[in-house]
Amino acid sequence: MNAEQRLHPDSQTTLPETDHFFVGSGKLSACIQWSRDPGATPLGVILQQPEHFTRKWGSYLFHPEYGLERTMISVTIDGVTYHATGSDLCVSRSEHDGVPNILATWKAGEHEVIESFHCPAGASVMVRWICVRGAAGKDVKIETALYANPVIFSQFGSRPNVLYAAGHALLYIASKQPASINERFMMIEPELAFGGDVEAHVVYAVGNVTTVEIETLWKAEREYWQSTSSVHTITTEREIIAKHFTASAQGLRAVVAESGRFDSSVWQYGMEWGRDASRVAQALVYSGQFERAKAVLTNILTNLSNDEGQVAEASRFRGGMNSELDSNGFVLEAVATYLDWTNDTAFVTDHWPRIKAIADHLLRPEFLDHDTGMLISARDIWERMEAMGIERGYDVAHQSMCIEGFDGIARIARQHGHGEDATRWSDAAAKMRQSFLSHPTHSFVAEGRIVKRRTASGSIQHTLNVDRKKESSDYFAKFVPSELPLGTEGVHLLEPDVTQLFPVLLGIVDASSEVAQNTFKLVSTLWSQAWDGGGIGRYDISGEPDSPGPWSLATIMYAQAALRCGDEAAFIKTVEWLAKKAGDGGSWFEFYGVRPTPPLPPVGILPWSWAEWIILVMRDVLGARVVDDELICTPRLSGVSARLRFRDSFVECAA
Repeated sequence: MNAEQRLHPDSQTTLPETDHFFVGSGKLSACIQWSRDPGATPLGVILQQPEHFTRKWGSYLFHPEYGLERTMISVTIDGVTYHATGSDLCVSRSEHDGVPNILATWKAGEHEVIESFHCPAGASVMVRWICVRGAAGKDVKIETALYANPVIFSQFGSRPNVLYAAGHALLYIASKQPASINERFMMIEPELAFGGDVEAHVVYAVGNVTTVEIETLWKAEREYWQSTSSVHTITTEREIIAKHFTASAQGLRAVVAESGRFDSSVWQYGMEWGRDASRVAQALVYSGQFERAKAVLTNILTNLSNDEGQVAEASRFRGGMNSELDSNGFVLEAVATYLDWTNDTAFVTDHWPRIKAIADHLLRPEFLDHDTGMLISARDIWERMEAMGIERGYDVAHQSMCIEGFDGIARIARQHGHGEDATRWSDAAAKMRQSFLSHPTHSFVAEGRIVKRRTASGSIQHTLNVDRKKESSDYFAKFVPSELPLGTEGVHLLEPDVTQLFPVLLGIVDASSEVAQNTFKLVSTLWSQAWDGGGIGRYDISGEPDSPGPWSLATIMYAQAALRCGDEAAFIKTVEWLAKKAGDGGSWFEFYGVRPTPPLPPVGILPWSWAEWIILVMRDVLGARVVDDELICTPRLSGVSARLRFRDSFVECAA
C-alpha cells in the first residue's frame, strides 16, 4: 500500500486540455482555470496578490487535498443539485458594457448557468456574478465554499453573509444576496433579475476591505479600459491579431502589481528580471496602460538596478563578465518609448541619475572594446555562461539592444538639456553600429548572414564547449543536467539562435536585404527541430541546458521577423501555432515540452510573451512609432485597425 501524500493534480501548471484566463487589478490577480483533464477541477479559481510571488499550490484558494474543487459553485433547482462538468462547460473572454470579463456557461438541467468574473480597477476584489436563466419562480439555491490554503491561513470563521480566513493574509468571500452559513459553506438565495432569470453576486476580497460597492467598482473598471488602446480586425482572417492583443493587455494588467513588480514567469520563478520588466513596460505603453507602465519602470529604476548601473536578472546583480549587457539596452529603450508616448518629462527628470548610470555602465573599460566600440562579456541573453561554453566575446543581442538603447536615450538626453550625455551615447551607438555592420574583423555580418557571437579575437563562435572546471558539480546537476542536450557528449552548436533576428527587428539591418533574408531562413530551421507540431526553439537544441521544445517567446519573435521579412505564409503559420498554444484563455507558457522537475522548476505563464505579442501588433503589424512628437502608423498587414492612446488623446490607425 502506497500511503504517500500527494498534492491534488490541480497543483500542476501544465495540465493537459486546460486553458488559463487571467484577470486582475494590480492589487489582486485571478486566474480562471478551465480544464477538460479528468483529474483536474473543470472550473477552478486561482487567487493571489501579484506583489507576492508563489507557485500554483501556494495560491490562496488551493487546498492540498481538494485542489481547486471547492472554488466551484453548485446550483440546486427544486431539490436537484448541479455542478459544471467537463462535458457541458464552456469558458471564454467576454465584454459587457465596456468591462472585460471571463464568462463561463454550463447546464443545470433545462437551465443555463452563466458565471462571469472580473477584478475592478483599484480594488483587491474579484466579483463573481452567477445567473440561472429562466429559473424565476423555482426554488433555487447557489452554494459556494471557502477552503483557503492551509499554508497561508490558519483561522477560519464567518459572520452574516461572509466566510473568512486569516493567517499570513486576510481573505473574505461575501454574498450581496441573503445567505446562510454552515461551517465553510455559504448557501445563497438568488434574487430576481431581468427577463425571468435569477442572479447572485459573490465577492472575493483580500486584505482589510470593509465595503464593496459593486456598481461603483464596475464604473471604475469601465473607465479604466476606455482610457487604454484597443485593436480591432476589419477582416475575419485577422481575428487572431486583435483577440490576443486584448488577452495580452488584460493578462499584463492581471499579473503586474500596482508597485510595478511581477513574477517573470507566473508559478515558476518567483523572481524578477530587468529585461523582462522593460519589455512589459514597453507593452503597457503600447496598450495604453501608461500608469502601470510608469510603475514598472519605476520599479526597474529603483529596485531592479543599482547606482553602478547594473540591471538585475533573477532578482540579483551578477556583474563582470557574467553581465547580460542587453538588459541595459532593453531598459534604455523602454524609458525612451515611455517618454515618446506619454511626454512625461518629470519622470525622466526624477530618475535621470539612475538612467545615466545604466547607460554609462555599458561604457566601462571592462565591457567596452575601444577598437571596435562593441561590448564584450562571457554571457548571452539566454543566461548561458562560460561554464556552458560561452567564450569571452561579443553577442548579437548585446550589441543590437544597446545600439537601440543608446540611440533612444541619447535623443531623450538631448531633449532634456543633457548635451554631453547625448553626444557620448550617440557617438557610442554610431561606432557600435558601424563595427557591427562592417568592421573588417569583427563585423556581425559574415558568411552572408548575421552571426550570433564572435570571440574576443574576432573569430565566429560556432560551438559551445562545456567547461565543468568553471563551476561546481552541484551547478551542473541543477543547470546543465546530464540527461539534457548540453550535458551530453558531442557537438553543441551555438547557431542558429532566434536573437540573430534582433538586428532585423530593430532596423539595424534592412529586412529586405539578402543578409536579413538569409538569416531568417537559417532561423527557420529551428521550427520543429526535434519535436512534432511546430514552434521555434530559442536556439539549436544541441546547445540546450533545458529540455528540447518550442518557446512561446522565441516563436513570437520569429513571427515578428516573418512579417518584416515579407514571408506572410510563415507569419500566418506561426501566429496560428501561437493561437493554438495560448488556447481560449490567451495565455502562453514559457516552454512546451517535457521538463525534468526537479531539478528544473515547473513551467509557468510568461508575461514577456504577452508583452512581445503586443509589440508584434504595435511595432510590426501597425508600424506605430513616434517621429517628431507625432504618432505615425505605416501598417505592414491589411485588415487591422486600432484606437491608440497617445499622450493626452487618441489616434485612429487603420490598414
